[in-house]
Amino acid sequence: MKNITVFVGLLLAVGLAQTASAAGKVPLLKRSAAMQCAERKIELKGECFQQDGIAGLSCTKQSLSISDIATGRELGSQVFKPAALQPGEAYPVIAERLSEVTCAETPSREKFIVIMMSNGGNCAQCEWQQVYSWDGKVLGSSLDARKNPAIKAALKGATGKGAKTLGSGDLYIYVPE
Repeated sequence: MKNITVFVGLLLAVGLAQTASAAGKVPLLKRSAAMQCAERKIELKGECFQQDGIAGLSCTKQSLSISDIATGRELGSQVFKPAALQPGEAYPVIAERLSEVTCAETPSREKFIVIMMSNGGNCAQCEWQQVYSWDGKVLGSSLDARKNPAIKAALKGATGKGAKTLGSGDLYIYVPE
């Protein structure tokens, strides 16, 4: 009987320690942003928190989905992975921040989704464009355009002369009011 009491006491102590540890963390906020381009719905979902000294929200979970509006079927998705938890951080943080989305049709009638991304810095590779096919597949980014002629052609077709904008909007996850 004494062993059971000790065991239950240990379980209770571990539970209280975890609760106390979690109490020191800022709360996670479920946030989402969505927009429509022609027959596509583009949605960003995340679990985010307000980090001291950082403008906006930092996210520890974040996923992007591209769906067909007529059927509701998800065509493609991308899950963003957080960096390793650093000492003093409450949660691991995802570096990628999504913002402006442009859906475009090239002069040759190909359709692409281009999303502006950044990691919050101010450098040559801190901002880039992520390119998705119309069926939701990640094609690559403007950072790969030199090495990948298909990405370069897609970006030029979607953002250059003769491109037709099918829709644009913002997928930024905002700080709660």
